[in-house]
Amino acid sequence: MVLSLSICAINIIQLVCKWTSTPFVNVIDSLPTPIWAVPFPSVVLCPHLHMKSSYANVTNLKNVERFFASLVCPQMNPESKFELNRPLTVAENIKLQDFIIKASPTCTEIVKVCHWRSEYEMETLKIDCCEKLLKPIFTDYGLCYTFKGLPLNGMTNRTLEWQHSFSKFITTSPLEWDLDGGYPKVFPPKPGMLPYRVMASGEVNGLDIELYLNTSDHQFECDGNNIGFNVLIGSPAEHVYKSTILRLPMDRMTTVEVSAITYKTDSSLRALSPEQRQCFFQNERELKYYKFYTDTNCKLDLRIRKTIKQCNCVLFHWPRKHISDRICSTREDYKCVSDVKAKVGEQLIFAYYADSEEQRNTHETATSCYPACNDVLYSTQVYYSDLIKDTHHKNHWGIFKGERTSINIHFYTDMFLGQHRHAQYDDFYFAGAIGGLLSLFLGFSIISVAEIIYFVILKPIHNTLKDVYNQN
Repeated sequence: MVLSLSICAINIIQLVCKWTSTPFVNVIDSLPTPIWAVPFPSVVLCPHLHMKSSYANVTNLKNVERFFASLVCPQMNPESKFELNRPLTVAENIKLQDFIIKASPTCTEIVKVCHWRSEYEMETLKIDCCEKLLKPIFTDYGLCYTFKGLPLNGMTNRTLEWQHSFSKFITTSPLEWDLDGGYPKVFPPKPGMLPYRVMASGEVNGLDIELYLNTSDHQFECDGNNIGFNVLIGSPAEHVYKSTILRLPMDRMTTVEVSAITYKTDSSLRALSPEQRQCFFQNERELKYYKFYTDTNCKLDLRIRKTIKQCNCVLFHWPRKHISDRICSTREDYKCVSDVKAKVGEQLIFAYYADSEEQRNTHETATSCYPACNDVLYSTQVYYSDLIKDTHHKNHWGIFKGERTSINIHFYTDMFLGQHRHAQYDDFYFAGAIGGLLSLFLGFSIISVAEIIYFVILKPIHNTLKDVYNQN
């Protein structure tokens, strides 16, 4: 009896510990998800031509303009950033952005034709391609153009004034999609709903863009001997600095097959704290500069806020509230930015281990950037093929050999299997597991409970009342 009681107690303690330490489990979805249930990935085109020679010769730039060029030219001596070594004035902050915009190729200069399959028909956009589909955005690579399909490129209204300074087509239209709820469950789907999505896989159902670079504008002092495009592919909800990066060569047809994978969390896990389930729902953590919570957005948002607080400046491509906000320009500024980056990295590591201990903080005070409870990620396969080269004649766009390339991005399959996170033990399963152990080792059941109540409580009360009655 003692042995059975001991074994039963040990197993129940282990079951309770497992229930509290691992309250959820990740499994593969039992049913496939259609690709029209997830957004088309964001595509960011960054020409490897950061400063047109027709605008300015890098070697002739002096003082503040040379500093401007050093921010976007990868081949310039890094020490060029420190030659100015003084804070920029408000006028120079505005001039910096204007300088980068005018020195970089415009959207209409690099994109001549793009094909995009909407929900119901094929649209061939030749004139208003840049107006309808591609929006300018600042990245580590300078001025780029993004096919994203989100108002304010997925940033908060706080950045509206800054984004209006370089994109007149930027909008703040309401969005019916989010990471937790997905698209509205309406059929047929509303035409033009953002973010963009496709109804089927295959090349004709994707994004196809013909790109051009004027190689006569290339400057070795700025871009070295590289020519082509950097293409960033990722989730529309995430900032563009954390994406799959592809190198797009000239005179090639690049085909990118995209596969999606979703991570979903059962709504019953909302009862647990974010530290227990190791993720955040969208309404549990609000970011300052990004509309959607993801772990990468959280990390960059934290880094930007810490940099502004400690260094009183931002990097030129970071989101900000005003165009006049101070840009980092001195050696001390860049050292401060580097120190903040290291400290934020350490803070996130320590916070992860602290929040993973048994005595966890509540989610209001937690500082870890857990993943989003519901998210969509994309993986890619890339294939290259040659374009027809014409060495004697110009093509119909008047472009010579070496200046043309093409890219097609589409989903690989119509359906995919995602992952689902749900409670490892619900209340009924947990009660059944404990009941099974008690029954196995002690022969315990609901009838046993009734017998205990009868013999321990009801019968003594009955006997007591009976004795009192007999005495009277």
